[in-house]
Amino acid sequence: MDSRSLTCTKVKTNQRLSIVPKYSELLRDDLIEFREYQDNIALKSVDKNTLIVIPTALGKTIIAIIALSVLIRDGGKCIFLAPTRPLVHQHAANIRKFLNLPQEEIVEVTGEIKKSMRKELYRSARVIVSTPQVIDNDSSLFYDLKNEVKVVIFDEAHRAIGNYSYVEVANYFADSRVIATTASPGGDRSKIDQIIKNLRIEELEIRDESSPDVVAYIKGIDTEQVKILTPPGPTEIIEGIKDMLLEMINKLQSFSLRIQGRSRKELISLGDYIFSQIKRGNKYFYSAARFRTYAILLDYLLEFAETQGVLPFYEYLQDMKRENSKAKKIVTDPRMISIEKKAEKLSTQPLSEHTPKMAKIIEILKERENEKAIVFCHYRITANILSDILKKEGFLCEKFIGQSSRKEGKGMTQKEQATTIQLFREGLIKVLVATQVGEEGLDVPAADTVIFYEPVPSEVRSIQRRGRTGRFGKGKVYVLTMENTRDLSYYYAAGRKEKKMKNILRDGKKNVQTTFDSFH
Repeated sequence: MDSRSLTCTKVKTNQRLSIVPKYSELLRDDLIEFREYQDNIALKSVDKNTLIVIPTALGKTIIAIIALSVLIRDGGKCIFLAPTRPLVHQHAANIRKFLNLPQEEIVEVTGEIKKSMRKELYRSARVIVSTPQVIDNDSSLFYDLKNEVKVVIFDEAHRAIGNYSYVEVANYFADSRVIATTASPGGDRSKIDQIIKNLRIEELEIRDESSPDVVAYIKGIDTEQVKILTPPGPTEIIEGIKDMLLEMINKLQSFSLRIQGRSRKELISLGDYIFSQIKRGNKYFYSAARFRTYAILLDYLLEFAETQGVLPFYEYLQDMKRENSKAKKIVTDPRMISIEKKAEKLSTQPLSEHTPKMAKIIEILKERENEKAIVFCHYRITANILSDILKKEGFLCEKFIGQSSRKEGKGMTQKEQATTIQLFREGLIKVLVATQVGEEGLDVPAADTVIFYEPVPSEVRSIQRRGRTGRFGKGKVYVLTMENTRDLSYYYAAGRKEKKMKNILRDGKKNVQTTFDSFH
């Protein structure tokens, strides 16, 4: 297909003439602002399997819709994949908005629809929007339709590794064009190579905030690390847990187990060796297995005390006592009982004395009065507590969490999520306290301010969080870090990984065709 054989019309924009391509009769291009980088990327994606790495809010979905409108303009189907049902619904709504197709030819297909009905939908639809798990499970239903699938679009393509369903779907539709989009493929070379191999990528289209053709659309983001001193009370709690954790690590080392970094990842990785010893009949390693479990539980408690504050720590400890039978030895230890009492007593004091991050957030939000803000929290317990406190402080605030119900409480339904997002968009909610569900993909409206309750060691999540501001005006990002805690290692780890990711992608041109306007 010659994607360049497009007619063009001239429109006057900002006192100058812009050439707006007529991509396809299927596309409602009157609703799309012409951007040269979107045009270039979309047309390259028509011709080759393309991985598009571009910052949040620069129109990955629009690029994909432009490309698919060209690829199916003469017939055929598109499968548009997203990892969650809310994202499926969001993408389907955008496709209906921008494509001149009968509504019944753009279908959302989820596992809630009976399989017999799904088969008919696949036959009648031109654009199928679904999760990869559903399409993977229904591959047999596409046996007679494979040749009609002209393009498969993989949103949040950094997931296309390991045994995730994206990989199976890409294999099944090996003759279809592949368009893959992500704000960040990650900072691990082997994972990026996996994504490229699994999706049969032929070309990389990469932009960052400094790329010449996108810089005009980036309003800028000012990021500030906010260093917070740990108050005396929480310091005592942290030191007490550290002592208990060190005792467990010493017991593990008595089994000739080498533990260097004392990270939770390292403790978890010990499991394979310990259980292999038990299988060999070394029954004394049953004790090592117990000590490892206790050490991991203590490390979670330590993380809450260090990075979340006393209120979330205390709530997490109560959950552990109620829900985790393996934690009985930990929670009944006289030292932990003493720590629990300290935490309970501290919680009656001002926030700044026990949970200083929440006190700092209140201070920041008051300084940036009337601005829209998103506060990202790694843990739902923290999001629940913080949203309640902010409401009591008089802020127009709601939490935004996932759909699954857990011990921390009931999740939000898809309808509740959509309502909350709309209220935030309209300004009836000024502060959104979001867990990871607010980071990836979902069309959460732009905010003036983004606050990281804690740094995340993932460059993917860090990029996604930051991308929620700086869309329509200069954005401000605050990253809260507690001094002398793992917050600092997470903060610097994310920065290193992001830099490494960009270097890996730049090197990618050695193996895959690529266009790098600027990627520093």
